[in-house]
Amino acid sequence: MGCGPSKPTTSAAPAASVLAPEASPTLPSHADVKTSSDALVADVAPTDADAAMPAAKLANDGEAVQDVPAAAEAGALQTSIASRPRAQGETTSRVLPRPIGWQEEGILLPHEGIRFMMGELSEAVRVMDAKAAWKWENLATWYQDYFYDVVHHHHEGEEQIYFPWLQTRGTIPAKIAADHPELMRAMDELRDMLATGALKPAGERAELLAKVRERVAAFVEDMHQHLAEEEELIPKLLREGGFTHEEEGAIVEQIMASLSLDTLKKTLPVVLHGFKLWAGEERAEAFVAELLPLPIRLLYQNFWSVDFQQRHLGLVASLPEEVDVNPFASRGLLCG
Repeated sequence: MGCGPSKPTTSAAPAASVLAPEASPTLPSHADVKTSSDALVADVAPTDADAAMPAAKLANDGEAVQDVPAAAEAGALQTSIASRPRAQGETTSRVLPRPIGWQEEGILLPHEGIRFMMGELSEAVRVMDAKAAWKWENLATWYQDYFYDVVHHHHEGEEQIYFPWLQTRGTIPAKIAADHPELMRAMDELRDMLATGALKPAGERAELLAKVRERVAAFVEDMHQHLAEEEELIPKLLREGGFTHEEEGAIVEQIMASLSLDTLKKTLPVVLHGFKLWAGEERAEAFVAELLPLPIRLLYQNFWSVDFQQRHLGLVASLPEEVDVNPFASRGLLCG
């Protein structure tokens, strides 16, 4: 699903093509935004101070818990290794390592974000300490709240809106759409396996983790192949069908109009992080400044990027053996 960043627009369309429509309030327009950005921030700020991630928490016994932002920073470096491009301007795609044109760049925006999370998942189960029940809870929370939801919405957006639009001037092979239910079944199985980890006796968790590693490796390879097939097909269909960037933007706006803010909160930071790893920080910053409408830009800069740095990355960073106290233990911080 495309959302090329090369052409500025007044909508948030480029970010939306990773997402699927769901029954939810439509996004606010510029007219809905208060004149002062401070007023908007005040309106959407959490009413409960505990909902914001603190720099440090205290464990029940009074000992200092590992600083979550610091853990997230370390985790970002560690867990992104598998998804890091080999050189500036080079993606992790098997078929589009150096994209040319909006047709190729558009599909890579969501896909590079997904591959970044696949790297996180692979690294998480590789280094995870299987003995602690809370680590299983943190991994299951991250998987459901971020990985599962983002990939699920991406598939729905393709099936319900983007693929039907492409089929007005071309043909989508049946296998492309048929892959989605199979991939989601594998993701459902992984979700169920992760959910049982905290419930098993401590002595049985290492065996479960070994099975999870095998399942993750198989799923990640299947997903890599699926993404590569889409990346071969979609730019070709866009070019052969004579689609314009403006036409694609209108379709992406249609997707965008039906998205919930919660879906955007989880997906946009991942997309922009993957984009930055490939295209560089300057282009990622220009994307935010030029392509996101003011309400979404303010939410991203003030809240969603913080959630990504502290909760998304922090949950993964809490899993290795050297982290021996749960940074998310106090006051329900596992809740998104």
